[in-house]
Parts: sequence; structure tokens; C-alpha cells
Amino acid sequence: MNKKKALGRGLSSFLSDNVEDINLNENQIETNLRKSGALVIPIEKLRPNPDQPRKNFNPDELRKLSETIKDKGILQPLIVVKEGKSEYMIVAGERRWRAAQMARLHELPVIVKELTSKEILEIAIIENVQRTELSSVEEAEGYLKLAEEFKYKHDKIAEIVGKSRPYISNSIRLLSLPQEVMGYVKNGELSAGHARAILNFQDPLFLARLVIKKGLSVRQTELFAKRQKIDYDEKEIKVGSSSEKDPDTVDLERSLTAQINFPTRISHDKKKNSGKVYISYKNLEELDAICDILRTKK
Repeated sequence: MNKKKALGRGLSSFLSDNVEDINLNENQIETNLRKSGALVIPIEKLRPNPDQPRKNFNPDELRKLSETIKDKGILQPLIVVKEGKSEYMIVAGERRWRAAQMARLHELPVIVKELTSKEILEIAIIENVQRTELSSVEEAEGYLKLAEEFKYKHDKIAEIVGKSRPYISNSIRLLSLPQEVMGYVKNGELSAGHARAILNFQDPLFLARLVIKKGLSVRQTELFAKRQKIDYDEKEIKVGSSSEKDPDTVDLERSLTAQINFPTRISHDKKKNSGKVYISYKNLEELDAICDILRTKK
């Protein structure tokens, strides 16, 4: 199976290819647990992995899993490593452990493994990426840890998790976004596609807030990001920089152009104290983008 190939370096032996099957009867569950070599230990002897990539667990999903556990019990043992005489750290299965606590279980089946720090992180990332979707930022943080702490090259990480090398590199790049923008990605207000588009914008926070407020699509966001460099029409430059225009007006033009990323020109009549503002666009998509900006209330 492709999934087994994606796991790499024998890690598939630590994780079952089957998700929890709620149709198994109690005898089948017990038989499977015995075959797996699982031990049953008190739930208070388990602790989560501090390097677990997933930091946020959906409460509704945990409640649903908790109800299944109340009815059927734990169908797959957790993967753990021993710490000290009687403590165990969870390598794979923290979601089940949390749901089991909600279901008020006192004991859990576990498989104790001897694993290196590298293997522990690999398994934790694989379990989350392939079973329960991480936020884009959490996923990127896991890849970065493999790259920096364990000196993995991006193509090696890609092999382990079954992704392409460019996917891994672009994922890690998301961590260069401002903290507030990464917070929007973590809580689901921005998608990974939006985040990748925002990466190329000179003011990521401004664009992130605009995307959320206006509900912009990824395509619209990419269009804004492409306006990073403004190509001025030669005539507009001459008009905009004419000697008759006062420095305050010129500064305001530059400020507006930088803010909206579309060429902006101001024609001001000092005698009447009135004038016009011109915003240039090259196609209808850019016109739509300008309209979205103008409709946005700050």
C-alpha cells in the first residue's frame, strides 16, 4: 500500500493501517489486543509528549470519540515509551488518551517501544498528518523541528511523511509569517492556501485581516500579493511628480500606493480646496480587488 511506503524506515510497523473499527465485537477487540502484545496500564501513568506537533484538539471531535470509547472501549493500543520505573510517555494516541479521560476509563492498552528521539517525533508527525489533520502552522513546526534539531533535509522529511519536497519547504516558510497571522491559521480563520499567498505580500498582517474581514478567496489573495511591486505608467509618473504638486500631496500618494498596492494619483485644486483621487488597474480582476478594499471598513 502507498501509505506504508510513505511511512519509511520501518515506521509502519509502529502504526496500524486501519482506523478504529467500531463494528468489531468485544471478543475481536480482545483478540486483536493480545496479538499486538499490548499491556494494560493505569491511565494516570501516561503523560503526553511535550514535542507533540498537535497543540489544539477539537472538543467536538474528542466528545464524539469519547462516546465511541464508552461504547466499545479502546480499539487500538497507544504507542508509548517507558520513562522511569512506572511512567510512560505517549508517542502515538494522545487523542485517544484525552477522549478516554472524558469517558472516565481507568486503564488503557499500550504497546511499549524503545525509540530514539528522531523516531518519536517522526511517528508523532506521521500520526497527525495522515490520520488527524494538523493546522498548517503545527505541521510546519513539526517539519522544522526535524530539519533543525535532527538535521533532516527537506527531501528526507518528504519521504517520511509522504509529501513532495516543495510541499515541505513551502510549509516551513509559513513560520516566517507574523505571530498574529499564524494565530489566524491555527484557529482556522485562514487556510494554508491563503497563508502561502500572504507570504509574498509586503504587509502580511494587513492582507490577513482583509482576507478574513472580506472573506477573500485564495485567488483574490494571490492577486493582492502580486501587487507587491507597482509598475507605474510613465505619464502618471510625470504627472504625479510634477513640480506644481506640493510635497504633502506627493507623500500622500506614495502612502496610499503602498497601502493598497495599486498606483494612486491625487489631483488637488488649492483654490477650491477639492480634487480627485485616481487609482489605476490593469484588468477587471484588479478592479474587483480595488472595490473590495474600498468596501472594507477599518
